[in-house]
Parts: sequence; C-alpha cells; structure tokens
Amino acid sequence: MSAFHEMKEEITAFFNRNLVLKLFKWISVFLFPFYLTLAVNYLSFGNTTQLYTLFTKNLGSFTFGLLLVWLAFLFFAAVIPSFALSALVTATLFISISLVDYFKFAILEVHFFPWDIYLARNASSFTEFLSTIVIPEVLWEILFSTLFYCILLYLITPKISIKWRFRVMTSPLFLIGFFLLMTNHTAQQGLSPFLGISSEKPADQNTFYAEHGFLTAFSLNFGSVQNTNAPEKYSKSYIQHAFEKYLPENNSGETFQNPDIVVVLSEAFWDPTVLNGVTFSDDPLKNYRKIAKTNPSGKMISPTFGGGTVRPEFEILTGMSTSALPPGNIPYQQYVKSDIFSYPRVYKNLGYDTMGLHTYQKTFYDRDKAYPHMDFDDFLGEYDLHAEQHWNSGPYITDETIAEEVVYQLEQPHDVGVFVMAITMENHSMYQNKFDEKDRVIKVSGDNLTSQQILTLENFAAGVRDSDRALKSIYDYVMNREKPTIVLWYGDHLPTLGDDFDPYLATNTISRPTASQWSEEEKHIMFSTPYLVFTNYDTGKEYLADNQSVSPFLLPALMADYIDAPQCLQTNFLLDLYRTCPIMSKYYNFYSPNADKTKREQMQELHELMTYDMLIGKNYISELK
Repeated sequence: MSAFHEMKEEITAFFNRNLVLKLFKWISVFLFPFYLTLAVNYLSFGNTTQLYTLFTKNLGSFTFGLLLVWLAFLFFAAVIPSFALSALVTATLFISISLVDYFKFAILEVHFFPWDIYLARNASSFTEFLSTIVIPEVLWEILFSTLFYCILLYLITPKISIKWRFRVMTSPLFLIGFFLLMTNHTAQQGLSPFLGISSEKPADQNTFYAEHGFLTAFSLNFGSVQNTNAPEKYSKSYIQHAFEKYLPENNSGETFQNPDIVVVLSEAFWDPTVLNGVTFSDDPLKNYRKIAKTNPSGKMISPTFGGGTVRPEFEILTGMSTSALPPGNIPYQQYVKSDIFSYPRVYKNLGYDTMGLHTYQKTFYDRDKAYPHMDFDDFLGEYDLHAEQHWNSGPYITDETIAEEVVYQLEQPHDVGVFVMAITMENHSMYQNKFDEKDRVIKVSGDNLTSQQILTLENFAAGVRDSDRALKSIYDYVMNREKPTIVLWYGDHLPTLGDDFDPYLATNTISRPTASQWSEEEKHIMFSTPYLVFTNYDTGKEYLADNQSVSPFLLPALMADYIDAPQCLQTNFLLDLYRTCPIMSKYYNFYSPNADKTKREQMQELHELMTYDMLIGKNYISELK
C-alpha cells in the first residue's frame, strides 16, 4: 500500500513540474463534467449519431445538462476534499439514472420519467425483466472509461486544500442550484430561453428525449411534475356553461335491470396473427373470435405501447383522458390522492358492491391506495384471492386463477349487484424465455424470423392462449347463470416482443422504428387491442360501437348505454364525444379519419377540461344539478 502511495506522490509531483503539465492536470479536472455529460447522453441514446446531433444542433440542451453535472460535481468537491472521489460519486449518480433510462427503454420503448420514481418501492418486480436483457457494449465502454478517468484524477491531482468554513458556505449554494435547475419549473423557464430551449413539450416523449438528450429532458419533466397548469379556459362559469347540456334526464334508466358488471383487463391481450408473414400452428384467440361473432366487439386504441397498463385502466374506470396529463403519467400515484369521479362510484351510488382483483402485487402503481378513492369496497392482490392459485412454468399466476376469482365474487350475495374490476398478469412480458417447451403448444414459423424471434412469439402465444381460455371460462359461467350479467373484456396494450420494435419491424408490419413516423394504418396496428362485450340477457338496446375502433375512455359510457344504466353527466358527454370522434389519441396524433376536425378539437378540449376539473381542479362539474 505504501508503494502505491509513493507512486501516486511521484505522479502528482511529475504533473507539478512545469506549466504545461499543470495545465493538463487542471484541464483534466475541468473537462470531467463535459465528459460525463457526453457519456450519460451516449448511454441513453445508444449511438453516436444522436449524440453528435445533440452536441452540434441542440447545444443549448447539451449545455443545460452540462450545468447540472457541473453543479453536482462542485457540490461533491466542496464536501469531499478529493477531485477523484468527487468525480466518482458524481459519475455514479448520473450513470445510474441514465442506466435506468436505458433498461426501461429496452423493455418498454419509453424513457425514464421523474414520476417513475414513484415505482421505486416495486423495484424488485423488475429484476425478472432485467435478467433477459443483454448488457450493451456501450455500458462497458462508459464504465471502464469513467473508472479510468477517475483513477487518472486520483493520480495527478492533490487533495483539495479548501478551508472547512468555505466548504460549509459554498456546498449548500451548489446543492440549491442543482435542485433548482433539476426540479424547479420557474428556474427552468428562466434559463431555457437563454439556451434556446423551447418551453413547449411535444406529445411524444421519445421525440423530446431525442431532441434534448436524457439529462435535459428528464430535468424539464421533473420541473413539470407538480406543474400541471389549468387549461386556459378553466373556470367555474365556463365549465358549468359547457357541460350543463349533458345533465341527465329524470326518467333515464327505465329498463335498467341491475346486472352484475365485470370488467377484465387482460394483460397484453392482442392478436399476433396480424404480423406479416408469420404462421401459427393454432389460433391463440379462437375463443375470442367465436364469442365475438355473436356479441359486440371491436378494437380499443390504447394510449400506450408495451407497458403503462395503468393508463388504459384509469381511463376505463373514470372516463377521463390521460392525454390531458404529462406523457408517461402514472395517474394513481401522481393525482389520485382524494376521492374522484369513477364508474365504480356511479354503480356504488345505485347500491352496488364494488370489488377490484389482481393476480399480482396490489401495491403496484399504488392501486391499493387509489382504488378506495374510486369507491371500491376492497381491492384484492395475489395473496388475498379466494380462488386457488394456478401456476405453469411461467413466472406469474395464471389467468385461470382470475377467472375462478371472478366466478367466486359473482356467486357471493349482493343486495343489488356487484361491479368487479379484474386485472390479469400471466401474459406480462418478458417473453424471450418465459415458458418451458411443454407449455409452448402453439408453434410459430416465418421466413423473416430468427430462432430467438420464433421463441419469443411462441412464448407470447402460450400466454395469450391461456388468457383466451380464461375468457371462455368466464363466458361459459356467465351464460349459464340467471342473474343478469355484462362482461367487458379488453387488452390493455400490445406486447414488447424485443428491442427496437422487434419483430414488428422484422416482419414489415411497421416500416420505421419511430412511432411519430408511422402511417395511420401502422398506428392502428400498433395501438389497437381486441375487446368484446357480452351479456346473458337482452338489454333491449343496441351496442353503439359494434365492430368499431374506440378510445378506452369511451368504453364505460358505451357499456352504460348498452345496459340502459341511469344517465350521468359524464356518460352523456362521453357518448357525444363518441359520436364526434371515436378515436382520440393526442400522444400519437391519431384520430378517427372521418371526424370533423373543428368539432373534434372542440370536444377534445372539453374532455381535457373535464379531466382536469375532476382529477386536479375544483370539481365544478359535481356542482351541476
């Protein structure tokens, strides 16, 4: 150890011999934040092309990130009297969050957002996903080069000889500056114009991150976490004037029969046979297709791809639009902090019991906290279910379990009826090595597929086949019971089957790896999942949207209309929205092609106002009588 210390002393003394060597030493210190800013953005991008574009065409965005790194570096240098150790701690901080961004994007094709921090307590749930990801070469390059840089600083720079009083005075200033720049919307708005950074965020966060780089985009999002501004026209008088025409009629719901209501969110329930040039030895959705022939069905246009189940789930439970919230939002954790409007609440007010079910951790997305605010009597997670837990070679409880639990809940005594929200888990990603061969009964082939792609698709087919069988179990039970019952079954989003939209690209199902560049037809393929509605009785009404594509927030209103449930203002508005434009996906600029643009924009604005009012604002709508 003493020999190493002597070597360090000799190297340090060498770099103090003359002015040139001293300049090299201090330039090395000065350039470290610059290097780290490049490295962190490089890790997020995964390529030098986007990094070059950021540095040459969006220098202001690069500089914003550089300032963040400098402030952190100076803070640690003031606290720790060592340039090398300060550099190592700073690098660990920034590379760690950039690494989270890399892995999240590899899994879900979306970047790491500040509100994802809310999921930290569920971090252990993601370890099974990470086991299937190949560590990229770029990560090793960055880790080794950063370690080399820190060792260099350790060898050539002396300890920082700054008096402790000065460190006590300056370190809080650097820390405050860092947090203001990272999290304060006002501070960011003040600096951004000087750096040429636009204050307008595009709806597509992937575009936002590509344009500004990870550090800057993440920070600007952080600044807007608690800064969801009220829409321009938001006021009590405007809300009440705009929505008073949707007040319910006094005699509505005359033929309503108090049916039991079951809503099943089937994880990644999607038809893989739409992939071009891919053949399946058996139809994984045979039961869905059979039931859909004699019952209302269609496509649900999901507000998310590959993950973010909470968004379509929230929309179907509340009729609100997640497009009115920051992209990548997690409504339960960010906004549902008190009682809000929901369709379970509507039925609860009619005397229904309300129950939520999930074959996974009930704390995920803070559902256990949010569901009571939507007037659920109880929310049961994987350890609370009454049904027997069924397993196969996959990592999750099978959908057979949720089907049996739904049946159990329907068989319990209820004074009026029951509203059941069930969330499945078996068909969740990752799909690369999910099931043993004995469970992969559907075989896949395709000329453009690699062996890994075939294995992935066979794993997905195994999971969605089990979901399809669970659908049949619920259907068979419901159609043989006397109590009027209605079931809504839907898939929440398409599956992530590989990195960079693999194998959607490999099969030419889509032409580009960027959602903003997809054609209207490609958007429809990549965001639409099957849904169907079935009842065991004659509702006396036609289902309005049979064989149509609709946004998820319309489904509860369409179902309420189908069973002639007593009207509420929200249902009447959503039905008008449906008649105007059944597909509204602001994030992906995807709308019903034949909708009148002016009317569509008016209704979209009203929907966003309604969402803000009921979720964040003063809830003026509730005062309308």
